[in-house]
Amino acid sequence: MKLKITLSQTDILPPVRGEHSLSKYKLDDQTYSVVFNLTKDCSTTKKFIRIMDTMLKEDIINCAYNFYPTVQVDTFIKMKQKMNWIIKELTARDDVPNPEEWTVLNEKSLETEVLKLNALHLYFEEVTKSVFEQDSLRTSPGYGEDSLLYVHLEEINQLVHSMEAWEPPVDLSFFGTTRIMTQHGAMEKQNLTDEDYNNFRTDFKWGDLTLDYLRVGKDLQTCFATNDTALVKTRGLCQQNTVHPSFEMRFIEETPDWTTDIESWIKYNNLDQYYDFSLPEFTSGRVVLGKIDMTGTTKEEVMKEIIKCTNLTNVELIDE
Repeated sequence: MKLKITLSQTDILPPVRGEHSLSKYKLDDQTYSVVFNLTKDCSTTKKFIRIMDTMLKEDIINCAYNFYPTVQVDTFIKMKQKMNWIIKELTARDDVPNPEEWTVLNEKSLETEVLKLNALHLYFEEVTKSVFEQDSLRTSPGYGEDSLLYVHLEEINQLVHSMEAWEPPVDLSFFGTTRIMTQHGAMEKQNLTDEDYNNFRTDFKWGDLTLDYLRVGKDLQTCFATNDTALVKTRGLCQQNTVHPSFEMRFIEETPDWTTDIESWIKYNNLDQYYDFSLPEFTSGRVVLGKIDMTGTTKEEVMKEIIKCTNLTNVELIDE
């Protein structure tokens, strides 16, 4: 079984996010497709295929995506400027808490200012949960998922993840997440089992397709990566807990397994009093659902084209 993803190359500066109906979307003249060979004999991948097959048979399918292409220096500064503008806009509102003044980013610095980004991500989590997880508010005028507030909160989330591990680029890379939903925003899900957590891996390769996280919040490995001990101490971890029609495209060079020091980090900060980290749900990594099919192409050609992609126009399962 294969998964084919078709992308538009309409020119848009990062961060890139969007949502549209696949059944109504007109394909651009300039598109690029990648095909992934889905992993055989993997219990989690089999669940993913069944769920995707069910979802793609719906009459109207909505697709939401977030793309993280290589960010150049000038774009990084523009992203800081954009974040500060959003902070200003939210501060002017009287229906949500104000972001803390100290979270305003230094637009003259190339530092990632990770502590400020952690605080901004927590702001995104808390306001999203307080507004958009309450039916009475979510359906109110000005508070729906097409509202300006929703857009600003999603932009904070997108900007934080685009900036938190940023360094002046040496090589091209592309990371993209895609979520398949019904026209009403619903999606098929299945709870992860211990067997699924045993399928988690951290040794990702260029061209891997992985199961997306799909939760509002941070899991243990993300807290470790950003040294966010405060979230662990408030018992705010959100571990990945479902198989769902949402996936990650990883066109990033292989890196060492940075999660090997999590245990030392937990002990050093005395965090094991807050959770039983021996439970399967705290396994680091993601499930590798598949790998790119390189038939008729090269790595250089893929990167040349994928780095231009800013939109997603179609997703399909192909039975071999």
